Amino acid sequence: MGLLGRRASCVVDAPGACHDPAVSTPWADEGIVTAPPEQTELDGELGIVFWLQSGRQPRTEAARVFVPARHAEQVDDVGLGAGAAIAVGGRLRPDGVIEATTLRPLEPGQDPTGRLIGTVEVRVPDLARLDPWRERGYRLVLRGGLATVVVLGAVGMFWRSWVGNVAFILFLAFCAYLVVDDLRTRKIDDREYASLARDAVGAVRAELALEVPESAMFDMLGGGLERTGNPWRPTVPRRPRRVFWVDAAARARFAADVAPQPLRPDSPATITVTAAPQE
Repeated sequence: MGLLGRRASCVVDAPGACHDPAVSTPWADEGIVTAPPEQTELDGELGIVFWLQSGRQPRTEAARVFVPARHAEQVDDVGLGAGAAIAVGGRLRPDGVIEATTLRPLEPGQDPTGRLIGTVEVRVPDLARLDPWRERGYRLVLRGGLATVVVLGAVGMFWRSWVGNVAFILFLAFCAYLVVDDLRTRKIDDREYASLARDAVGAVRAELALEVPESAMFDMLGGGLERTGNPWRPTVPRRPRRVFWVDAAARARFAADVAPQPLRPDSPATITVTAAPQE
């Protein structure tokens, strides 16, 4: 009698599959896949598992979603790469795992509001640009050089002409120094920030299983110098900013930003990656 009653309470959704509604509840949500799926086995049944960041507010921890092999056809039309926006329907198991029975991609414009993919940390080295004495030294050389040339030029006008000639030669040498120093500064800046951008790409790939262009990380970190048109200050450092890129494999658009701003030397920086709506 107990066995018959137990059978009567089962819900059969596939041959040989029986679920007890008393120990599982219906579940449905829309969200962002935070990591690519992995093969696994749950209660002796093969399938895949991935993590889904809910789009509902307030944002909660990502849910672990299990897709049994008997529902493998649901995966065929859904991209499950990191950042993919999907809707999931199924059952919430007592152990907290979502057993999915339906999967569908969200249409453009349906991206959930909770777009957090994840955060990673990178170590910011002692970059030359972040050295406070570098800026002070540049100002000292600029002002001191100009003051020296002006004083020698004035002496040459009112006392000895050869002193004025020396001032002119020093002025040409000073201009040449500014050009060389600008080229050297740009080379050092590009080298240091390119190395930091590679570290950021590796961290995002390792911790979020997400491919990101190195150029996007370079721009996000504030790498490179901008021209000013001022001959005495030809370039200024770029500031860290939010960047966007499109991952063709994941069929999604991502954004990333970094904190703190400006970066602090010899300290960690946090990179936050989110899924952004398609333009």
